[in-house]
Amino acid sequence: MVMESLRYLGSGLALSAALVVVALSVSPALAAEAVLTPSAQTVQVGERIDLSVTGFKPCLATESLAVFWDQNPLSYTLAASLTPNDFAVDVIVPSSPVGFHVIAVGCATVVGHELQERVSVQVVASAPALTSSPPSVQPGGTVTITGSGFLACTDPAGTTTVELSANETSLAMVSGSNGAFQQAITVPSGTAAGPYPVTAQCPAQPGSDLTSTSVAVVTLALSPSSGVPGTTISVTGAGYTQCHEVQLQLQLLQGTTQALATSSPFVPANGSFTAEVTVPPSAVPGTGYQVDAGCYPAGAPAPIAVEPFAVTPPASSPSPTPSSPPASSPSPTPSPTPASSTSPSPAHSGTTATSSTPSSSSPQTSLHNGGPWIPVTLAGGTGAGLALAALFLVRALSIIHGKRGRAWVGKHLRAVAEAAGPLSADAEDQPGAASVSVGLEPHFDDLGNQHYEEVAQ
Repeated sequence: MVMESLRYLGSGLALSAALVVVALSVSPALAAEAVLTPSAQTVQVGERIDLSVTGFKPCLATESLAVFWDQNPLSYTLAASLTPNDFAVDVIVPSSPVGFHVIAVGCATVVGHELQERVSVQVVASAPALTSSPPSVQPGGTVTITGSGFLACTDPAGTTTVELSANETSLAMVSGSNGAFQQAITVPSGTAAGPYPVTAQCPAQPGSDLTSTSVAVVTLALSPSSGVPGTTISVTGAGYTQCHEVQLQLQLLQGTTQALATSSPFVPANGSFTAEVTVPPSAVPGTGYQVDAGCYPAGAPAPIAVEPFAVTPPASSPSPTPSSPPASSPSPTPSPTPASSTSPSPAHSGTTATSSTPSSSSPQTSLHNGGPWIPVTLAGGTGAGLALAALFLVRALSIIHGKRGRAWVGKHLRAVAEAAGPLSADAEDQPGAASVSVGLEPHFDDLGNQHYEEVAQ
C-alpha cells in the first residue's frame, strides 16, 4: 500500500511539473508588452519621424490602430508591416511648443482608446528659415516667401507674426501659426538685376533680423519686340549668375507651348549676355509668341525669364500699275458742213456764194458769178500776215466788184489773226500751194435777204 501511495504521489508530482512548464511557456506571451521606438528623440515641428512598434497586441475587429500626440489622434502612414505584432508607422511632428511631448500607440474603440505603449520626445526650436519660390523673378514679378522655425515670433496661442522687408523697406506684415507662414510679395518694377534680399524679424523686436533670403532678379529685353518671319531678334539679359550656361527659345503659346526656334547654349559673362534667335519663315503672324531664357541644361520646368513677341505679316508688294499708252495726236475732226444758202430774191444784184467745207482733201468747186470759187486750206501755218493778206484780197475784190466799201468790209470780215476767235477759214497741212479762204459774216441786204459771201485766193 505504501508502494501504491508512492506511485500515485509520483504521478501527481509529474502532472504538477507539467502544468508549471506549460504555465511558464504561456506566461511570456501573455505578459508581453509593446515597445515603441522613435527614429529621433529630439524633433522639430514639421519633421517626419519613424515609429517602430514591436510586441503589439493586435486590435480587435471592432477596433483600429491609433497613434496619439499628447493624447490627441495623430495621422500616420503605415511604413512597414512584418507581422501583426511588429510594424512601423511614419508621422509628422505637429505644431507644438518647445519641450517634451508624448507619443503613444494603441487601439481606438467605439468608446475611447486603449494605449499599449508610449514614449516621450523633445520638440526643439528649429532655426528660422526663408525660401523663395520661384528662386528667380523679373522686375515686377511675384514670388512666394515661405518661413519656418519662427517660434520666437509666436505668442502662447500659437499665432506667428513676422514682418518682411527689403532694402529697409517694409514689404508685408505676415501672420502664420506655430512659427510657419507663407506670403506672396512683388518685386518692384525697375529693380536692378542681381540679388534682392528679403529679411524677416519679429515686430516685437524691431531692428533684430532673424534671417533673410535672396531673390534673384533677372532682366530680359528684345530688339525688336515684333517682326516678320525671318526676323533676327537681339536678346540681352542680366542677373543669370545661377546659370553655368543659358539658352534662348522662341515659343508659340497655343494650348501646349511649342518651341519654334532655339539658340545654341552660351556662357553668360558675370550673369549678362547678348545673343540672337531667329523667327522661322514658317511662323504664322500673331501675338501668341514669347522668347524665354533659362539655364542649360534646364534645371526647372519653367524658364527664368520670358518676354512677349509678335510676328507681323510681311509687307505686301504693291500691285504693278499698267503704264498709260503714249498720248496720240487726235485725228482732226472735220468741221460740219453748213447747208448751202441761196438768196430767195434774184432781184438783188449783190454777189451770192455757196459756203461749204470740204469733206475730203480734194477741194470742192463753187460757182460765183459764173466763175470758179475754190475753198482751199492753208498749208504752212496761220498768222497775222495771212489774215492781213486775206483782208487785202477781200478789199480788192470788193472794190473790183464795186459792191462793198472799205468800212463795210472791215465790219463784216471774219478772217482775223489766229487768237482773235473762231474763223470761217480752216488751216490744215495739205499738199500743193498755199491758199486762203475768207468768208464774210452773214448779212442782210436792203430788202431783208440774208447773204453769204466767200472768196478764195
